[in-house]
Amino acid sequence: MYRVMRTFCYSLLTTLAILSFAACNKVNPPEPEPNPVNIAITPASQQMKVGDMVTLEVTGASANIEWSSSNEDVATVYYGVVTAKAIGKAEITAKVGSSSANCIIYVTGTDGATLRISPPVVTLRPGDEYDFKFGNTYDLDVTWSSSAPSIATVTNEGHVTAINPGNATITLATPIESVTARVAVEHSWGEYTMVWSDEFNGSELDESVWGYNTGGSGWGNRELQYYTTRTENIRVKDGCLEIEARNEEYQGNQYTSARILSKNKKTFTYGKIESRIKFPGGKGTWPAFWMMGNSGGWPNCGEIDIIEHVGSMDARASFALHTVLKNGTKGNNWAKTQWFDSPLSEDFHIYGVEWAQEEKDGKDVIRFTVDGVQYAEVWEEQIDNNDSWPFNKPFFIIYNLAIGGNMGGQVDDAIFDKPRIMYVDWLRVYQRQDK
Repeated sequence: MYRVMRTFCYSLLTTLAILSFAACNKVNPPEPEPNPVNIAITPASQQMKVGDMVTLEVTGASANIEWSSSNEDVATVYYGVVTAKAIGKAEITAKVGSSSANCIIYVTGTDGATLRISPPVVTLRPGDEYDFKFGNTYDLDVTWSSSAPSIATVTNEGHVTAINPGNATITLATPIESVTARVAVEHSWGEYTMVWSDEFNGSELDESVWGYNTGGSGWGNRELQYYTTRTENIRVKDGCLEIEARNEEYQGNQYTSARILSKNKKTFTYGKIESRIKFPGGKGTWPAFWMMGNSGGWPNCGEIDIIEHVGSMDARASFALHTVLKNGTKGNNWAKTQWFDSPLSEDFHIYGVEWAQEEKDGKDVIRFTVDGVQYAEVWEEQIDNNDSWPFNKPFFIIYNLAIGGNMGGQVDDAIFDKPRIMYVDWLRVYQRQDK
C-alpha cells in the first residue's frame, strides 16, 4: 500500500512540473496588423515633356512613403518629385506599409514627339549585335526597318546584327510617327599602297593626264594673271613641273601664269594624295595644290584645298573645304591655317591630304599634312547639312600659281626681279582596300 501511494505521488508531482513549465514558456500570438491605410496619388496619370518636373500628392498618408519608378530611364522620383528623363512611359508607385498607389507618367519630347530611339549612332564591327533602347509613350504598335539589310539587319524588337562595312539607317515607326538611328559598321582597312604617280621626269607634260585652264577673267577670285599654255609659263624640266608667273602685258592682263588639272582624265575617290612642292614666295603670289569634284559646277561639286600659300605670309600654310552650303562666297567654309618657324618658300615640302572613308562613327574624315605631320582634321558631321557633303565622289587634281586676288593680295612688282616659279617634284596617290 505504501509503495502504491508513493508511485501515485511521484506521478502527480511530475505532471504538475510539466504543466508549470509549459505555463512559463507559453508563446504569445502575433499582434494583429493595423488596418491598412487607403492611399491614392493625385493625379493618377500625368503627361510631361523631357526635362519637366512635377510633384505628386498622396492622399491618405503624409509620412513613411516609399517612392519608386518602374523605368528610371524614362522618369525618376524623389520624395514625390518626378523628373521626366526620356520619351516613354513609366509607372510611379507610392507605398505605405502594405498599401500602394500608382501614377502613370507619359513623357514626350520637348517638341511633343512620342517616340524615341537611342543612341542616335552606334558603331559596330561585322558580326556584332546590339539592342537599341526605345521609348513609345502611348504603347502603340511599332515596326523596325533597315535602309541597308546587307549592312545591318534589325528585328521587330530593335535587335541589330552588323553584316558588312558601311552605314545603315534604322527606322522605328508607329502609325503616327517615326524616328531613326544610324548603324555604322566599321571597315577593316589594309595598308596604303601607291596606285598612281607623276614624277615629272620627262621633258613634256603628260597630256593624257593633264589639261589646261586658260584665260584672264579673274577666276572668281579677282586674280590678276592670264593663264596660258606657253612654255614660258609651264614646262617639265630637270625632274620637276615648273609653273612660272611673269610680270608682262598679255591679253589685257598685267601678269601671266599657268594652271593645269586632271579633270575627266585622272580622278580619285578617297585615299592619300601627296605632292613635293617648293613655292615661289614674294608679295602677291598665291600658289595652290587642290582638288575639285569631277561633276557638277562649283560649289556643289566640292573643293579640297590641300595647300594654299600666300607669298606675303611665307611661313603660313592654309587648308580649306568648300561645299554648296559652306563656301568662300558665303564666308562660312571650313578653313584652318598653320604657321611654321621658317618660310615655306625656302625649300621643298610634302603637302598632303588623307581622305578616309567612313572612318569616324561611319562618317568620312579629311586630314591635312605637311611633311607627314597632321595639322588639321575635319569630318563629315562638322560640315554636313541637308546631305551637302560632296566628298564621296571622284575628284580631280589642280596645280596653279595665281597673282593677286582675294588671298594673294597686293602685288609688289619688285618680286619679279628674279623668277617666280612653283616647282612640283612629284605627285603620288595612295589608296587602301577593305579587307
